[in-house]
Amino acid sequence: MVKVKQIHHMNLIISDRDLEKARDFYGRVLGVPEIKRPNIGAPGLWFGLHSNELHISVNPKLKAGRTGMSLVGQQRGTEGRHVAFTLSGSLDDIAQHLEAAGVPYARGGGGLPQIFCEDPSGNFLELNTGWYQESL
Repeated sequence: MVKVKQIHHMNLIISDRDLEKARDFYGRVLGVPEIKRPNIGAPGLWFGLHSNELHISVNPKLKAGRTGMSLVGQQRGTEGRHVAFTLSGSLDDIAQHLEAAGVPYARGGGGLPQIFCEDPSGNFLELNTGWYQESL
């Protein structure tokens, strides 16, 4: 039987005007190492951590900047789709780090150790301290 072994990468789409902001946000603010990206004839960035990669692709038709939508997941409705990253440190450490970087955020609800924010192009992100859910 063929089945998924792991998630290899995710791809986020950003405005061409946000490329360097994305490099700074994912590289400096979140600390994800930038990795070599093949020349595919279009601008973008790749980041990698262990066996997981984050690909950033550019769509010049996208509006630059954050969305201005609520950072509370439940208030975003169908726009609550997001990517989640587990970070080191406590939730308070993460919050202080985002504040120092000037990144707006909201703490999650439901008792889960999570913070929500947007990247410079408005992609909705969850930053958490990790947890394990048992299989059904």
